Amino acid sequence: METDAMEPADRAIVEATKRIGTCLDNSQQLIVTGTCVALGEIGRCGGVPLQDGNPRADQASAGVTKYSIVQKLLKKLNSTQEHNKIREKAAICLGHLCVGEAHFPHRRMVIEGLLDCAQPKQFDLHFTVGDALVCAAMGPCSPAARHVWTTTEEDFRARVKDHADDVSWLLDLLLQKYVTSNNPHIRQASCIWLVSVVKGCSSHTDVQGKLHEIQSAFMGLLSESDELTQDIASKGLGLVYDNCSKEQKDKLVASLVDTLMTGKRSKHEVTSETKVFEEGSLGTTPDGKNLSTYKELCSIATDLNQPDLIYKFMHLANHNALWNSRKGAAFGFSTIAAQAGEQLAPYLPKIVPRLYRYQFDPNPKIQQAMTSIWHAVVSDNKKTVDTYLKQIVQDLIKTLTSNQWRVRESSCLAVNDLLRGRQLDDVIEELPILWEICLKVRDDIKESVRIAADLACKTLSRVSVKVCDVNNGAVGERAIRGVMPCLLKNGLGSQVEEVRGISLDTIVKISRNAGALLKPHIPLIVTALLESLSGLEPQMLNYLSLRIGSNQAAQDKLDTARIAASKMSPMMETVNQCVQYVDASILPELIPRLTELIRSGVGLGTKAGCANFIMSITRQCPQDVTQYAGKLLSALLNGLSDKSTSIRRSYGMAIGHVVKIAKDSSVDKLIRKLKVWYMEKEDATARLACGVTLRAINETSPDVLKRHTALALPLVFLAMHEKKKEGSSEGDNNTTVWEEVWLDATPGTEGGIRLYLKELVDIMQTALESQSWHMKAQGAAAMSTVASKLGETLGPPHLGQVLKALLVGLGGRTWPGKEALLKSVAKVCVSCKSAITDPLNQTEDQPSIDQITNAIMKECRKENLAYKIEAVRAMGEILDCYEIDRFQEFSDILYPVLKKETKNTDDDDDRGSEFTRLNSKFKATAFDSLGLAWPAVKETQEEHRAEMWLLLSNSISTSTWKEQVAVLKSMNKFLDKLVMLQDGALLQTQSANVTTMVDQVIPPLCDCLGNIKYSTIRTEALEVTYKLIHKLTGASQLSLIQAEHQLKLGQVLDNMSNDNIPELKDKAKELRKLLPSQR
Repeated sequence: METDAMEPADRAIVEATKRIGTCLDNSQQLIVTGTCVALGEIGRCGGVPLQDGNPRADQASAGVTKYSIVQKLLKKLNSTQEHNKIREKAAICLGHLCVGEAHFPHRRMVIEGLLDCAQPKQFDLHFTVGDALVCAAMGPCSPAARHVWTTTEEDFRARVKDHADDVSWLLDLLLQKYVTSNNPHIRQASCIWLVSVVKGCSSHTDVQGKLHEIQSAFMGLLSESDELTQDIASKGLGLVYDNCSKEQKDKLVASLVDTLMTGKRSKHEVTSETKVFEEGSLGTTPDGKNLSTYKELCSIATDLNQPDLIYKFMHLANHNALWNSRKGAAFGFSTIAAQAGEQLAPYLPKIVPRLYRYQFDPNPKIQQAMTSIWHAVVSDNKKTVDTYLKQIVQDLIKTLTSNQWRVRESSCLAVNDLLRGRQLDDVIEELPILWEICLKVRDDIKESVRIAADLACKTLSRVSVKVCDVNNGAVGERAIRGVMPCLLKNGLGSQVEEVRGISLDTIVKISRNAGALLKPHIPLIVTALLESLSGLEPQMLNYLSLRIGSNQAAQDKLDTARIAASKMSPMMETVNQCVQYVDASILPELIPRLTELIRSGVGLGTKAGCANFIMSITRQCPQDVTQYAGKLLSALLNGLSDKSTSIRRSYGMAIGHVVKIAKDSSVDKLIRKLKVWYMEKEDATARLACGVTLRAINETSPDVLKRHTALALPLVFLAMHEKKKEGSSEGDNNTTVWEEVWLDATPGTEGGIRLYLKELVDIMQTALESQSWHMKAQGAAAMSTVASKLGETLGPPHLGQVLKALLVGLGGRTWPGKEALLKSVAKVCVSCKSAITDPLNQTEDQPSIDQITNAIMKECRKENLAYKIEAVRAMGEILDCYEIDRFQEFSDILYPVLKKETKNTDDDDDRGSEFTRLNSKFKATAFDSLGLAWPAVKETQEEHRAEMWLLLSNSISTSTWKEQVAVLKSMNKFLDKLVMLQDGALLQTQSANVTTMVDQVIPPLCDCLGNIKYSTIRTEALEVTYKLIHKLTGASQLSLIQAEHQLKLGQVLDNMSNDNIPELKDKAKELRKLLPSQR
């Protein structure tokens, strides 16, 4: 434009424009802002009246041109130092410069400059730039070119329809370069610009022709992590949808549904500067650098020498992008849902379940986005959920076990919300699956998921209790048929305490409400609950039981307390509620499960619970249980060997109840089994269990025991004689149990023995023939009791059987406890003397007294010192009772031991070795037995008197105090049977021998009389002195005692006259009177 050819007015305008253009360099903000507005309005209304300018020319010499103004405006726009208001005004000015002039020479330069201004977090500027781009691209066709007061829209469109524009070129730049950029800020800006272009040029043919590409661009931008980008892209989709054909609308809705369902997103090329994570989301490196771009992630993976770490980062980034894509789709849906009702209808069965779950996403932003879609798609919330309830439940069943924690958590929360306050008749079959999965998720690795699962389980519990009510009829039956097995299997069988707790609580509540509906499930319910009695018991009790295991009394108290607690537990309460519904239709399935549980159950509570349940059903339906009594008895019998006394007692009580309804043949088989156990098993626990069982039968079913007393009571009598173990309370309890049964079932010990004598003898014979030493000893002890109670009334054939069995048992080697046989032989022989010596009873079946003494004499020669003691004692008692002269043989056995010199220490047996103690005891027994065996036969006395008396006299001074007592007792027996002291004539002829005997015995006897420490020695010594003096005085031979011995005796007796024992004091005074007075 040449200035000289212009009119003055035009020239003034040009000069004014130039002056305005120079103001762009002003430092004041208001002036620059005003300049931009002024230049823009000049350009919009008719073009800038300046020269075009040339990029290659010198700008300083060219002055103010269109080119220089565009450059300055672009510089202002791209300068971050400028105020945002100036930058916005500069952008608007640039757009308007292209409007008023049809062929503005720098239009594409303006467009490219506007596109290059993308900077982070400049949202308002980008919207302004978008409007400027529309103006620049359309030029005179832009709506900004219309004078709104003088020109209508129709006239304007008709006037500019033939003008050229750059809309197609701008769209190509945006779609191919900027929307697909790796820089997220450029993509955000391009999204805003693209929306502006679609909105401002919606009717443009180029826009209509590229709607598909624009839709794809917006769909890709929906997956951006930036919410603003997603929101703007959704608005863009709304604009596209408004301008689409029906076919395009259907495709757009289908694409949105696919993105929402799958989370698929458009692929972007990854470069070293691609931003994978938002800054700060992964923290920083040790040197403070960010961890956001692909290059930085590769660097940290290399530094850690873990190349595979980059794959984990990318997987995490993809997961994040997946949900961003879904959130973006949500924005898109919320925009078009209100308008796309017809197109969305076919997808509702697919969308509604997924949208329902998305509303509970842990991310509040995604939750908010999905909720907005839900409200846009769903007009009636309750009606829609009820319509698609089955589809929602099936979708939740799939997603509850997703490998993504946020999906699992949202699914649990959705279940919690879905099931509350709804009719669930259509999804009854899905309740067991929901229970199974929710119980599994309750043990999730992530705490928030566990909390959500707990809420879901509690809601499921309330719903299940409600729907399983007996008043619901067929629905309740269907519900309990599915829910109860699931809870029993997956709930009570779980290792997770919380899972067991919620399952148990639900089962108990269902059992209270279900009533008769429980009946078909009782076998499963009862066995599962009984098994859980141990599984749900606090582990602390097991630890405590282990710690006090050695203390049987404390263990029994603890077991009793545990069983009492299990009886009051909710499980046992539910089991007891089930008892009322047990009948003949339930038992065929219940009994096999119950017997299997009895055999395989390991917990204390389970075992006791089984026993209590059996007692309950025998009371509830005795006639129906009768046919299964044998199986129950067999199962309970196997449990009697349990180590816990309380469990044995419980099983015993259960057996006591079952035998009441059992057949006699089953009871007979049971008692025989108990008898075999007792006779063959060495285990004290098993034996006690037999006693506990018979006691329980006697207490609960005494009439049953009375029908089998001939079989049971002989075993009871034998068991009463079990040897009590020292320091073992269980042994004491065992004996007490058997004694209780015997006393309750018999009219008395002697009466019971008479009633069942034959059976008693048979079982005692069996015991003596047993391979067990303890059983042999026990049988012998029982025979001793029979002999002592019956005495002389015990005769043939039983006496012969008893003696024969005892003598057979005496044969062979010595074994621990064999002493009992010797005691029994002695007791039988002493108690049944007349029957043994009666000539009428002397048959081959009954051993003679000679056979008996020969057998015992043989046992006296055994080397085992403890056993030999009992043999010698038994031999002495029998020889004394039957007045048999076997002294020569007997003394030959005992003299060698008694004549050995030993140190005289009173405490040898207290602090010495075991051998010393036994040796001392043997000597005491030997001295005592020699006195008992001392015969009344004159010839034998003449032969052995001197040796015997000398041994006794000398042994007083060389023996311990216990041996001294035995020696003194033997002297008493010796003096009682000494023939020459009984015959006065013989005494005169044997005076010298008597004097010798007196001289030998008086000194040690005086020592014993003066023993202050042991009153027993003084008593026995005084008795010997009394007999000796009385016999001599009676024969008027007191003078045979030398004067010095009389004097010594007198002194000792004088001292004893002051003894603190009245009996000794009186007898000493009496003896003192018989002796001459001291002068």
